Amino acid sequence: MVLACVLLAVILTGIIMIARRSKSQDTKEEITFEEISKEPESSQSQEETTQEETEEEMETITYPQPEYDFTTEEVNVAIEGLDREYTFVWVSDLHLVTDHEAGDRNGDARPEYLDAIDKRYEELAITEDGVHAEELWPEIVRFINCGDYDGAIFGGDMMDYCSNSNVKTIKEGLDQLHIPYMYVRADHDYGVYYGGVFFTEEDGRALHKTIDGDEMSHKFWDMGDFIVLGIDNSTKDMPEYYYNMVAEVYSRGKPVIMATHVPYESRVDDSLAQLSMQVRNQIYYWSADSEHYKPNDVTQKYLNLLYSEDTVVEQVLAGHLHASWDGMMTQQLPEHIFGPAFQGHIGIIHVIPK
Repeated sequence: MVLACVLLAVILTGIIMIARRSKSQDTKEEITFEEISKEPESSQSQEETTQEETEEEMETITYPQPEYDFTTEEVNVAIEGLDREYTFVWVSDLHLVTDHEAGDRNGDARPEYLDAIDKRYEELAITEDGVHAEELWPEIVRFINCGDYDGAIFGGDMMDYCSNSNVKTIKEGLDQLHIPYMYVRADHDYGVYYGGVFFTEEDGRALHKTIDGDEMSHKFWDMGDFIVLGIDNSTKDMPEYYYNMVAEVYSRGKPVIMATHVPYESRVDDSLAQLSMQVRNQIYYWSADSEHYKPNDVTQKYLNLLYSEDTVVEQVLAGHLHASWDGMMTQQLPEHIFGPAFQGHIGIIHVIPK
């Protein structure tokens, strides 16, 4: 009899607890977003404490330091209205080469091109102290992860040609970054030079989509007080649709930092022309005097947006020349050309309040 009473009491207690839990859950489901915003101060304080603990945990994350001693190029961009400094890291012209054997898949290096590839590997994609781009790429990733940057800009020719191996290697590095990145492609990134006749440019672009989608939305950052805009595939004349997109961004009236691969002519002095002739033996940037980069009507219409006295562009960033240059495109528009990553150069852009 006593045992039966005990069992009955346990069952009744369980029923009461279940009913209370059900009522509590029903009440929680009825809370609206408006009610959540009116939580008591004690609950808000607890949330702030949890957030602080999370931030402290994030601060304890450490990344391995690079072993390579990179040469950094510092650029300051002063913009009105900023309430803090932004810092971006720039990498371009790595000319990565990773194909050491021929393959049978579409996108693999073909046997007849291995000698040419090896020549590029040994003569271009290597620092003066003998570090190949293939070895330098993980070091670049470590350098970026160890810094305090708001984003990374990869300014083109990160790979020497498009192949399964090169794309895979670049993607593996980019996937390790803990900050947003913008990958502005150029001719070598898309170039299907060593894949044989069946490896088309469309195939190469499809490979690039496996990295980051390769969409224009990935090459445009609206930072609130300013915009960072990447100009993709700048070794070719700009299509009309692309010009319309750029013009629309400019029409927003926000200051713009322009990231491109191929630089633009200086209308202030001939120092860029002299350097280009010294390094490349030709005018190797967009100019009416260039054999490779003479603008058509659409490209010139785009360039006029930059050369205009009332341009919204505050800074042009470029690569391609394989030499560093800092100067003025016009009296009001500065341009910086970064040295190549295959020579160990990395750029640091400080966007500071004016």
